Amino acid sequence: MKIFHNAFQAGREFPSAVAALGKFDAMHRGHQRVIRATRRKARALKTSCLAVTFDPAPELFLRLYSYRPVLPVAGRLERFKTLGMDAVVLLPFDKQLACLTPEAFAKTILSTQLKPLGVCVGTDFCFGKDRAGTASTLLELGRDLGFSVYPVPLLSAGGEKITAARIRSLIDQGDIAEAEELLGWKLETRR
Repeated sequence: MKIFHNAFQAGREFPSAVAALGKFDAMHRGHQRVIRATRRKARALKTSCLAVTFDPAPELFLRLYSYRPVLPVAGRLERFKTLGMDAVVLLPFDKQLACLTPEAFAKTILSTQLKPLGVCVGTDFCFGKDRAGTASTLLELGRDLGFSVYPVPLLSAGGEKITAARIRSLIDQGDIAEAEELLGWKLETRR
């Protein structure tokens, strides 16, 4: 699996790929669903599949709260490889990226630099300055910019959607078994 630190290089080496886009900070069962959808779509289109994520996580850069990822970058990369991704783009989340509007992100990072055939995101995906863009926004932008967007339905367990925040809370409460159920993998393997 190839690792890139900018979308331009990835777009040159993996043109017309299908990309999974998100934080993937827990690689929980919902994240895995997005990755599997990306792989299926890439196979159907006879192209490569890659993941696009952020390093550091936006919350860490913006210091919004005492955020901590469930899985550090090295662990995420390991899970992406295990799940069969051809490449991962670790976009450096900095002031410049944080200030991009959803339109600028879609045009600059996705359309101009990455040049994907398609992008898979969870239906709760938010992006751009102040998280102003949604999966629906990306769908519209993709139509205008020449790439397809595939929103992937969220997974729920126990009547609540599976999220990294929920998993962090379970870990903090010491409910490792429930956290692992939502993750779909054992916490001991994350190191």
